[in-house]
Amino acid sequence: MPEDVKPVGYVENESLLPIPSDKRLYGIGTFTWMMFSMNVCIPLFFLGSIGLQLGLSVTEVALGALLGNLATTVILFLNGLPGVKYGIPYPVQLRPSWGFKGSKIPVVLRGIVGAGWYGIEAYSGSLAILMVALYILGYAGRDPVAIASAAFRYVVFVVALYVAFATIVTAKGLGMIARVVNVTGPLLLVYFIWLTLQLSTQQIPETGGGGAGLFPRSFALYLAIQTNFWATMSLNISDLSRGLYADKRGLRALIIGPLTGIVLTAVVASILGYYLTMYTGYSTPQEIILYTAPGVIAIVLGQVFASLAPFSTDITANIPALVNILTSCFKMKWRSAVVIAGFIGFLLAPWWAVEKGPDIINYVSAFTSNYGLILGPIAGIMIADYYLVRGNYDLRKLYMNGPEGYWYGDGYNKAAILTYVMSIIIIYAISYVMGDITIVGGVPFPTSLSWYIGVVVATLLYFAITRKH
Repeated sequence: MPEDVKPVGYVENESLLPIPSDKRLYGIGTFTWMMFSMNVCIPLFFLGSIGLQLGLSVTEVALGALLGNLATTVILFLNGLPGVKYGIPYPVQLRPSWGFKGSKIPVVLRGIVGAGWYGIEAYSGSLAILMVALYILGYAGRDPVAIASAAFRYVVFVVALYVAFATIVTAKGLGMIARVVNVTGPLLLVYFIWLTLQLSTQQIPETGGGGAGLFPRSFALYLAIQTNFWATMSLNISDLSRGLYADKRGLRALIIGPLTGIVLTAVVASILGYYLTMYTGYSTPQEIILYTAPGVIAIVLGQVFASLAPFSTDITANIPALVNILTSCFKMKWRSAVVIAGFIGFLLAPWWAVEKGPDIINYVSAFTSNYGLILGPIAGIMIADYYLVRGNYDLRKLYMNGPEGYWYGDGYNKAAILTYVMSIIIIYAISYVMGDITIVGGVPFPTSLSWYIGVVVATLLYFAITRKH
């Protein structure tokens, strides 16, 4: 049983110890709401704007959202099962496949992507905070153009406050605040449903695309963006699923929660973002609220929801992923790691790269379309190791530092490292043949199908290498 596990040969960080089955506290309802509230954030509505920008029809946007999020939900379920069964977090779950020391490699890779999302969420929430503050204070006679211009110019100062507040909430676990922000995300979704219906009755000229047709490069790129949106949490979902009941209730929650909280919500939000951008011509939800919401109350409420919604995603998904690096690799205490993560999040927030609404859309599009290269092979290795090679974990060996545990001679599983490197090479080769290479910052990246190729190739390679050697 998890409560009997004792670390051998080292001192374990308390946050990485398994959760005993009698201390699992949530089931379907709580987990579904967790997925839902974590998913509903400002960048989620960017997905509609991105689809419109790529020239897709609303049907293609909905299909891309459905297929992309369904694919990551399958991986999320497979990687979440060990969390339910053993009560272990992501850094520990990696030890059998990567080795006791080697497990730090995918922890760092996942944390880097999480840090990027932390910065994006911090920027998005801060922009809404500044807009609503300027509006309430009557800045420039509440002129939307002047408020938007000032918000983009001075958002860096609010980003610092946002990150400081998120750090305090995460480190101290301020329950009431956490409960509030878990509600604001869903309220934001309801708000945008209402606003879309309001705008649809005003006969605003539509500015949408005519559709690009299924599986041209534009749709493939959009599918990658939708897929990569949750390819992050599909790796470290055990950080959350370890709190589910260790029985059939937990398994049902692991199915129902993501299907409703991720897949269904992503489809609805993408359609809303598409129509809102099409009706208004504005790129970001913050601008849409500021320029088109009917009346003072609607504008203030919308911006408040938009400013608080990113907190739920940051404190449950992005900050913990970054903290995992600091706790597992640098042996930091939880609170110290959260503080350092906040500083990193501030530096990575794109206040230095964004001057107007379309810039943040392009920034998010470039970011999300490329990191599937990093995450796909990790998912494939995890799945192959647990389901094809082992079938189960020895819980005691997970917490043994040395030859008695998952050690592989020197603490690194060379099969995983070789698989990862070979998978990256194969992804580049296939993408080059397909003509699917994009230059970002002078660096070539395979984009559209890199996550899918990485998952499949790494699964097969890892299984073949471990069977042979």
